Amino acid sequence: MLETCSGDDDDDDVGNDRIEDEEPNTITISATDVSIGQLIGNIDDANYNPAFQVFTIFAPGLDAQLNRFFTADCNGILVMRDPTEAHDAYLGQGTGTRVLVYSGGLAGNVQNFTTFGRTSAAELPLTGSVEFNGDYVGFTPTRRANGRTSLDVNFAAATISGSITNRVLRLKPDNTLDVVNPLSTLNLGLATISNAGRFSGMTTGGEIVNGQIVWNPATGNFAGLIGGATGNEAAGTVSVDHTDTTGGSFQEIGGFLATW
Repeated sequence: MLETCSGDDDDDDVGNDRIEDEEPNTITISATDVSIGQLIGNIDDANYNPAFQVFTIFAPGLDAQLNRFFTADCNGILVMRDPTEAHDAYLGQGTGTRVLVYSGGLAGNVQNFTTFGRTSAAELPLTGSVEFNGDYVGFTPTRRANGRTSLDVNFAAATISGSITNRVLRLKPDNTLDVVNPLSTLNLGLATISNAGRFSGMTTGGEIVNGQIVWNPATGNFAGLIGGATGNEAAGTVSVDHTDTTGGSFQEIGGFLATW
């Protein structure tokens, strides 16, 4: 039997044919993809100038300029606000993706925007499974929300699921921790990853229990994409509507940036 492994020229040709027939291990998402350099969502444009520490954001009915709020940064995700505290934003920028969460506006005209996109071409793996870990940031009408994101990605099955843990609320103006209203884990349900590296799904959990009222979120949703040179980044956004037993409600919007 061992002698058959030495083969002859015909055997070599068969071996080459097998190599040529192998399935690819990645999908290239080129720089011409519509998501490259663009934010997927309802924000027209957003730019950050690190030299002057100024952030500008443009959307329908919105043209705002914000400054850095260094003490409120959530690890690698930057925080911006304007001097009147009418506009607040989080900006996460990876090596190949970015995510933006905005909340603000004058009384009676508050707007919430979340958006994400790629900043460079990406290679989407087609084999193996990995765990992405990173940060979550967001807003309610009166609070900031921070947490940790964990995503289980099975590239071979093209699926993604995960959770947002260690969720806390902080007051918007000074970033003080809200110890009265703890947040529970928000679960990100199983979703399919498309050939373009995008995904979307539904959330569960995430209740707020303050000892008096149990806020039960309605089913929320999340969306995002895989990016980075080796598919090693995931950026996305989350929207959850919280409702209490008396009919009161408020919205939580957020975004995440994670790597493996």
